[in-house]
Amino acid sequence: MKADWKQFLSHHGAEFDTSDTLTHFGNPERERRIPPQGAILCDLSHIGLLSVSGADAQTFLQGQLSNDLNAVSATQAQLTSYSSPKGRAITTLQLIQHQDTYYLVLAADLVESVLKRLRMFVMRSQVTLQEAGNSLVHFGYADPRGEQRLRDIIGTIPTQPMAVVAYDNLSIVRRPASVPRFEIFGDSAAARKLWEKLDVHATGVGRGAWDYFEIEAGIPQVTAASSEAWVPQMMNLHLIDAISFSKGCFPGQEVVARLKYLGKNKRQLYRIAIDSFEPPAVGARIDDSNGQEAGQILNACLNPTGKAEALAVMRTTALEAELTLDGQTVQRLELPYATE
Repeated sequence: MKADWKQFLSHHGAEFDTSDTLTHFGNPERERRIPPQGAILCDLSHIGLLSVSGADAQTFLQGQLSNDLNAVSATQAQLTSYSSPKGRAITTLQLIQHQDTYYLVLAADLVESVLKRLRMFVMRSQVTLQEAGNSLVHFGYADPRGEQRLRDIIGTIPTQPMAVVAYDNLSIVRRPASVPRFEIFGDSAAARKLWEKLDVHATGVGRGAWDYFEIEAGIPQVTAASSEAWVPQMMNLHLIDAISFSKGCFPGQEVVARLKYLGKNKRQLYRIAIDSFEPPAVGARIDDSNGQEAGQILNACLNPTGKAEALAVMRTTALEAELTLDGQTVQRLELPYATE
């Protein structure tokens, strides 16, 4: 986290743990209950960033990631993934282009390993890859009235998911959600000014509120604990426009294509509620009524009511069974997109 950004957040009441991760703004229980009805501001410095620049950056990434980079521009971001040759997702990603540099947005605990792996394939390409967590400020804004309030400040806003608008050395990305939700990347001074303008109607919160919106939207986040566990389609990446089946080769492309055209996807990502006040760990096992493994937790959080919600990769044949996790009842919730 940039030092001046941390000082700014501290001035606004932010509290940090020993690793400099923002935990809350003084009242974590109240902050958790704010979304989706209330407006929130959330520092996202806990999420990792990689920068990819140089004359061959687009060509290089086109050969590595699952989605088609021809669709990415200063006005359009995308969801994508990076897989092993066996077709297992090493990481899920958000890809943005900010001031002629590509930025990969991914779990912080995968930054080092993904950076090392990508550098292996640079060869003679004119590409520079760097850890960029201290290069850009990164925060989120979600607000039922966010479209009008943001428009009043910056004029033109991104209206469709993954659309981007540039404003005052910032890139503002529209993210899927049940309420208007935006991610902001860019210059520290510009970020501070925008935060203070939005802060008139919004409350600073810890990361849990942002995690809730990601789970509600059905957007999977691969971390070190789940890296290379699942083929991208098992996490619904084909249902959220994160895979291109026409772009050409990328690592694991044969496995991904075979599952689409020749196979049957026996596992998918589902949103679930758990009768628990503790979010389960990544990889926690969900059992069916016969005690057989029905699925595993991918991401989890506490929702605004204080109950656990999660995204889980589960067998499609287990959906009609009674499901439990550590003896707690598991209930399937709706996703904002249709599953197969």
